[in-house]
Amino acid sequence: MTDEGLTIGHPVSGITAEDDFIVSISAHALAQQSSTAEPASMASPLAVLKSILSNPTDIDFVKQFTTDKFTYVSLNFQNAELKKIMPWAGTNDGTEALVKTFIDVSRYWKVDNFEIHDTFENKDGAAIFGSFTYTSSLLGKTVTSPFAVLARGEHGKLSYVQFMEDTFATVRSFRESGEYLIKARPDGWETRV
Repeated sequence: MTDEGLTIGHPVSGITAEDDFIVSISAHALAQQSSTAEPASMASPLAVLKSILSNPTDIDFVKQFTTDKFTYVSLNFQNAELKKIMPWAGTNDGTEALVKTFIDVSRYWKVDNFEIHDTFENKDGAAIFGSFTYTSSLLGKTVTSPFAVLARGEHGKLSYVQFMEDTFATVRSFRESGEYLIKARPDGWETRV
């Protein structure tokens, strides 16, 4: 079966048509032309955000680019269930929260790839969009997710960073067994994943 020339279905046992479809859609999305802005200056929000992402686990390095009242939002504003799985999830005060997140991510997964595809900037903010591929440390499950990072700041320092990803996919890289019964559609249709 094909969809716009993309083959769906896989001859390897254990790879479902749904898995192949997701990979095909991801490949199609990644094939789109990037839109990357150049930072307006070395102190612009985009330049500062890219600097932080170049070495996000070094607290002394990152602190030079953040304000004293820095806020880091990871994945959501507040979700107690997700925080049990990913302790860094939620709204956090201080540069240490951002640095600890990147340290923990490297403990929970092997970072196979982290790629920036698109960048945007205005006077007091910037956004970066891309994708990453992680392999979970304990179960060895690999996942690819898009990501988005929003940053706000001025005068060479960021006061706010928000990082979003496909948490349904990344959390599933930790799932050893069991399934969810999902009832989302108004027509009553349900599925198990």
